[in-house]
This record gives sequence, structure tokens and C-alpha cells, in this order.
Amino acid sequence: MAPQDQAARLAARGRALALPVDGWHIALRVEAGGLDASNRPKALDAVMSQALTLLRTWDGTALPATPAAPSAPAPRSAEAVQWNAALVDDALVLLSTWPADPGADGRRATLARARRVVDRLAGLRPEAGLRCGVGSSHRGPLGIRTSAREARAAVPRGAGPAVAAHDAVGLDRMLLEWYASDTAHEAVSELLAPVLALGPERAEPLLRTLQGYLDHNNSPARAADALHLHRNAVGARIRKIVQLTGADLNDPDVRLALQLACRAGLSATPANRP
Repeated sequence: MAPQDQAARLAARGRALALPVDGWHIALRVEAGGLDASNRPKALDAVMSQALTLLRTWDGTALPATPAAPSAPAPRSAEAVQWNAALVDDALVLLSTWPADPGADGRRATLARARRVVDRLAGLRPEAGLRCGVGSSHRGPLGIRTSAREARAAVPRGAGPAVAAHDAVGLDRMLLEWYASDTAHEAVSELLAPVLALGPERAEPLLRTLQGYLDHNNSPARAADALHLHRNAVGARIRKIVQLTGADLNDPDVRLALQLACRAGLSATPANRP
């Protein structure tokens, strides 16, 4: 919230308080859109301690039972992710800090944590209409500001998933907006109908495999590496999809349609949670 020219002074104060301001940060911004402005701060303050306890426990940095403030820093560890929190602009900002660049795996893990914690908090406060945006990873004091700004932009508005991650090119947001239209939803459903008819548990692995296959230019080997599957498993799933849909994956128009359909459909469905 503070002006950027105060960042150096505030960073020095943070270091004095043993806050890991110089690490790599990913911000989560939780908003309570279901409440009026006068009730949001109280509701978010009530869930802040619970959110921190859950996140610190899941990341192995749970604090012992003490009267410390909810936003007190977690114990230091060379490997542990540290979580801190603050109420900012009628929103709850949860900050994960890493000792090194978390990379794509760390960002995915943080997004999974965000989905899990929002699910848990929503069960406690269903009337709050909780929505959460997740920023990218950035380093240092200014990185906190940048990730928090990205998280704010990523907070979902209206219908759709309760949690969304910042996307630098805006592709995910555009796809979700496109998929929200009745015409697009019907087109995707029709295109993928034979696969979706298998049910969520069987359909989702097929769709993720198809997306990976198409994202890697129809390469089973590269898709297998990205998906952590055996190449034969990728091939078998792709053959199953072709058998079900009758799609010609050598046709560029068909590939594009299926790629959009997979991305939109999977983006609108929360990922598997640990």
C-alpha cells in the first residue's frame, strides 16, 4: 500500500523484524465479494489466522500454539516456504516466500494451496463469496508489490472458478470469458461430448493428455515428458480420443478447435487438489 519511494525504509524495518523480504514472493489476494464493504474487513480478519495455520501446516512450517499475532513470521528454514499475511484494501493478502526462485513447479504448488485454502475458508464462511487471485513469483521488496498487484488483477469476477492465477499474456482470462458465453460452452460441449460422456474421472486425464499433445505440436515424446507419462500411455490416450471423437489431428483447424476447447474446459474446472 505504501508509496514506492518508501520501499527501502520499509524493507529495512522488515529485515529487523526477521521478515524474509529479500526472498522470492508469490502473493494471494482473497476478497469477500459476497459481503458489503462495511463487513468485509471483519470477515477477512476472522479467517486470516485460520488461513495462515492451514498454509503453514501444509508447507511444513506450522507454528506452535503461542499468543503470537497471526501475521508473525514463520520459523526460519533453509527449505521451508514462509507464509505471512496482512489486511489490505478490504482484502486479505497472503504472502508465500521462498528461499530461491520457485519456478513453474512452485507456482503450481502455490495455486493448488490457494484453491485448497479458499475451499476450506468458503466452507466456514459461505456467505462471504470468497474469491482469490494468485500473482507470479518476484524477488525482493518490490517483488512483493508486483506479485500483490498481479494477484489483485487476477481475482475472478462473476461466475466461474473461485481462484485464478495471473497470466502474463491474459490468455486464460480471455478463454474463460469466451467459455462463459452460451455459444462457446455449447460448442466445446459438442466437440468434446464423447470424451465428457465418460465422466470426470476418466475424461479429465484424456483432456489433459490431449492438451499436452497439441501444445507440443503432436509430439508424443514431448507430451510424455511434460505430463510425466510414458510415451506409450500418451499414444494410447490419443488413440482413444481419436476413436471417440473421430477428430483428424492432422487438420490444423481441428487441432486449434480442440486446443481451445481443452484449455477452456480445463481452466473452468478446478485442478486436482493435493
